Amino acid sequence: MKKLFCGALVAVLFAACAGNPPANDNGSVREKAENAYSEGQNSAPVAPQTSSEAPSAPLSTVAFKNAPTVLVTPALSGRMAASIDVVRNNPFAKTAMETINSYLTSRGYSVVGLESQAQLDEVIQLQSDIAGNDEDLSYVAGLSVGADISITYAGSIQENDIVVDLNASEASTANLLASESVRQKKEGGQSQRVLVQRAMESAIVNLENKIRDRMASQLEMGVQYKVVVRLTGDFTDDQAEEISNIVSLQIRKKFNKMQIVSMSRNTYDLLVYVDPDKYEDAQMVYGEFVEALSGLAKVRKQNITKKLIILEIK
Repeated sequence: MKKLFCGALVAVLFAACAGNPPANDNGSVREKAENAYSEGQNSAPVAPQTSSEAPSAPLSTVAFKNAPTVLVTPALSGRMAASIDVVRNNPFAKTAMETINSYLTSRGYSVVGLESQAQLDEVIQLQSDIAGNDEDLSYVAGLSVGADISITYAGSIQENDIVVDLNASEASTANLLASESVRQKKEGGQSQRVLVQRAMESAIVNLENKIRDRMASQLEMGVQYKVVVRLTGDFTDDQAEEISNIVSLQIRKKFNKMQIVSMSRNTYDLLVYVDPDKYEDAQMVYGEFVEALSGLAKVRKQNITKKLIILEIK
């Protein structure tokens, strides 16, 4: 089995192709996705097609109250900036990402650009330092650019077929939402690039159908923010307990819902769901912590991005 576009080997494999990428034909891919979207909006299933044609699965017609934002990256471990190098250096990885992004855009999702991840390593490291462990927290990059869903993709050549794998995770927790694997057979004189496009077109339709109902119900609770809090002041145990109670009881009432992922004496990992009509951005969510703890402790922000709030209490 030959890896097509995943992991650290991607810059080496298919190096000849990377030096001479095929002509760009994203227009045809976008047109197919937009046509499929129009059919889905009319609640009509996509007509059955052969394995060499566009995806045949019916499209989910579940509507979102708040359209999710999606970040699409190659399946990599380690520093997220490496994803940019993969897409730049491997035409198949680029084709896969463009195909997925085009489809998602046509379906009404907001798709964030991969390039912005180059500045996110510092945020990821900060989150890791606060958590106090060596766990791979690269998923925080998705939250930093405002993503609700992170989709990763990989591909390989098996005999004369191309196999692609997609995984969709909740950006705030990295919990797996859905997976999809598609094998695309080569027919006639099809190029590998066309095979990648067709496999991804089929895979992303199937993946979206799996996650749409689940995400729609979650987004009904409101816009989600991840809040990481660290106590850095010289607090007594009683003072630390009082702060903990304010956060978990009083501040909770300000939002649609608060989920405590973990809470120790000095570190809180929280998910809050807010009314977007009341809280326009992360800065307004942060303000609730400042107000609630006023007179007891000083709240300082360490880093605030679109949906990630890292703060300290002194």
